Amino acid sequence: MSQCSSGVQRITLIRYSVSIITLISFVLLISSCTYNRFREIMLENSDQIDPALIEDNASDRTQSKILEFVETIYGGRPAFAGAGGQFARVMVGVNQEIRFKQPVSVAGIDNFIYVVDEDPRIVYIYDVEAKVIKSLGNVSVHFKGLPGNIYVARDYSFYVVDTGGKQVLHFSQEGDLLADYKDAANLSRPIDVIVDEFSQDVLVADGSYSHIVVFNNAGIAKGVIGKRGGTAGRFRAITSITRGAAGLYVLDRLELPIQVVNMQGGFQFAFGETEQVYPTSIAISRDQLVFVSDKSDNTIRVYKDKELIDKIGGGGAAPGRFRLITSLWIVGDLLYVADSGNRRVQVFRIKQQTQPTGSGVS
Repeated sequence: MSQCSSGVQRITLIRYSVSIITLISFVLLISSCTYNRFREIMLENSDQIDPALIEDNASDRTQSKILEFVETIYGGRPAFAGAGGQFARVMVGVNQEIRFKQPVSVAGIDNFIYVVDEDPRIVYIYDVEAKVIKSLGNVSVHFKGLPGNIYVARDYSFYVVDTGGKQVLHFSQEGDLLADYKDAANLSRPIDVIVDEFSQDVLVADGSYSHIVVFNNAGIAKGVIGKRGGTAGRFRAITSITRGAAGLYVLDRLELPIQVVNMQGGFQFAFGETEQVYPTSIAISRDQLVFVSDKSDNTIRVYKDKELIDKIGGGGAAPGRFRLITSLWIVGDLLYVADSGNRRVQVFRIKQQTQPTGSGVS
């Protein structure tokens, strides 16, 4: 019995020693990791990251030949105007900030960026120079569903997709409803909206009928572009549209990922078949650089003359990384990205420019 007991004790001692050695090895391994790598891991995997920590982590910024990280917008100080505004400033406090909850779309013109926050059904107007934000909460009563993609016109009015309401709503800069665009026969699930600034036609992409409905400025549907199908010039699951020099660019998550058609629906060309899996949003600079986000890997790919020339992103919370890109928009040489999963808008400078660009469309 004594020998058996002694043997058990030796086995127990060996197991205990192995456990201690394993623990020490693990501690040494952790100790060998650099502080920056540990910070990187935290930034990539945490849902609750201090914005100050993210912004300070310059080593985590994804390198790109085309895009340079500028800043992150999480919200801003409320904009107060007039005597009533000054009183509100005193009551609310100058340091009280508005924070985005679920920014799903971004657009803008000049120094003003419009952000659709889906959760509270609010549209914010952010002044990029003053760093203040104006809340247009009065728009919420007009949505029958959740607000989606936004287009900002040259007169500072804006159009917002109301997918659940089967309509697109047109608001003034102050948030007053100007018009609604709906058509029971052709518009079932509006996904995206853009405006032809010359004809004032409003183009609305439909995700159910897989075509683009063309409305005149009186809100009357006057035709459609494209039809459902699996061949060039046809669509199955449109996710976004925009205009470029070559025509109307259409993203499709089930067929050719990036198609270009003319205003009559005639097929021009397609690209991105080998790179794009689930394209979600698109923006084009005036020098015709095409920026396309992809939901499958949280990246933005950059194309020139149909060729892939750059890619930025990947999942995470660090600058230059994303959790669900839902919208892209270009103003001047700046690309604005609605990084919905991270509750923020990221801003990038477009490095390669042949000429200054104006307002972009998404």
